[in-house]
Amino acid sequence: MRAIGVASALLLVLPAGASDLTEMPPAQRAAFETELRAAILANGDVIAEALAGPQPAASEMRQYIEDDLTLLEALAPEVLAGHDLALFTSDDCAECAEAERELSELSETYGLTFIQHDIATPQAAAWAARLGLEAAPFYLLPKMILRGHMPAVVLQKYLAAP
Repeated sequence: MRAIGVASALLLVLPAGASDLTEMPPAQRAAFETELRAAILANGDVIAEALAGPQPAASEMRQYIEDDLTLLEALAPEVLAGHDLALFTSDDCAECAEAERELSELSETYGLTFIQHDIATPQAAAWAARLGLEAAPFYLLPKMILRGHMPAVVLQKYLAAP
C-alpha cells in the first residue's frame, strides 16, 4: 500500500504534460529530482521490496528447514553408518573422482571417516530420491546436505562446525 502512495506522490510532483524529464524547465526538473530523491530515501524499504520480488514467508522457510532436518534425522543413521559424512557418486563422473580424492586426503589429515555410495545402486538411488537429489556428487552430513562438488577447504569448514 505504501508503494502506491509513494508512486502517487511522485506523479503529483510531475507537471502535467511533461512525459519526459528533458522537457521540464531546469528549475522544475531540479525540484522534481529533489522530491524524487527525498521520496526514495524516505521509502527505501518499499523500493527494496519491489526490486526483491516476492519472498517466501519466514514461517514457510522454517517449515522447509524443519522438514529437511526431520528427513536427515531419519536417513542419517542408515546412510552415514557411523561415519562423519557420506559421499554420493556415480560412474564416469570426473567431479565425483575429484571429490573422493579430496575427501580421502581430508580423512587422513583430520581423522574423519566417510562412506561412499554409488547412486547406480538401488539403495543409494532410493536415498537420493528421498533427498530430492539426482546429480552426483553430493554429500550428506548429520544435519546438512551439500549439493555438488565441494572443495576441500569448504568441506573443512562444514565439518568443523558444531
